[in-house]
Amino acid sequence: MSDGGAAYFAGVDGGGTRTTVALADDDGREIVRRSGSAGLVDPRRPTASAEVVAALVREAVDEAGLDGPAEVLCAGLAGVGNPAEREEVRAALEASGVARRVMIVTDGEAALEGALGGGAGVLLVAGTGSVAYGRAEDGRVERCGGWGLIIGDEGSAYQIGRAALAAAVRSDDGRGPATRLLPELMREMGVDDPRAIPPWVGRVEKADVAALATAVIAAADAGDAVALRVAEGQARELAQHALALAQRLVPWAGEIPVVFHGGVLGAPLYARLVTRALTESGLAFSVRDPVADAVTGSLRYARGLVAAV
Repeated sequence: MSDGGAAYFAGVDGGGTRTTVALADDDGREIVRRSGSAGLVDPRRPTASAEVVAALVREAVDEAGLDGPAEVLCAGLAGVGNPAEREEVRAALEASGVARRVMIVTDGEAALEGALGGGAGVLLVAGTGSVAYGRAEDGRVERCGGWGLIIGDEGSAYQIGRAALAAAVRSDDGRGPATRLLPELMREMGVDDPRAIPPWVGRVEKADVAALATAVIAAADAGDAVALRVAEGQARELAQHALALAQRLVPWAGEIPVVFHGGVLGAPLYARLVTRALTESGLAFSVRDPVADAVTGSLRYARGLVAAV
């Protein structure tokens, strides 16, 4: 029991854009939710994310009129793959006094817990980058992908944009078939000469290349054969993440639940292409809506830590 009041738990989803904190009571009912700045763990100063989280927890506690620290705080944070940095963040949060016990997981683990409601299956993530997490029916959790833009991120918005640019310049050379991608991508990039494409790619951020995926998928949806091939190829690459996890996490008693997460998978055409690739794999995948979000997943972890004691 927290000092001076009823027990409560804190769950956190901290990514590269924003951090969301939720408080829940002892029965798991959410009390309040607050959002703030990015919670991504920067290896140059790992404790900065702890400061963001602690401040948001205090704001949420004040708003809810609660007293004392949370029984458990579980923070799902991007960038905590390094054990030393994870422990540094955990210790800083514990020292802040916002919770009696602190648990740190990756943002992907929190999203997996929320999306599957604690059950078995695969979370397939494709936004600017890509990664997949899976939980076996015996509780084992594994990850696939997430290797970054140079050697990974297959099936992501970034790789869709990059592959489309490559197809567009091949078309301009006459090495590839004609496609509407070249003029449409140039318009999106704000350039008027194909020779300006390489300098543009060299100076922009990963997110700028990823933003081109919207135009690529729109062109594919409108019937452009080259754009469709790009989208189909990346969809097959993304589906391989789920296939690999399904094979690593055997046995499965029945259909393997798959939940889609991330901006590019919000495009209906791309979601259909990924679903088709999963179906064609020969395994019994079942694409489903998420049970809950990553913040709820962190809350489940927090309450489960107490239950396990």
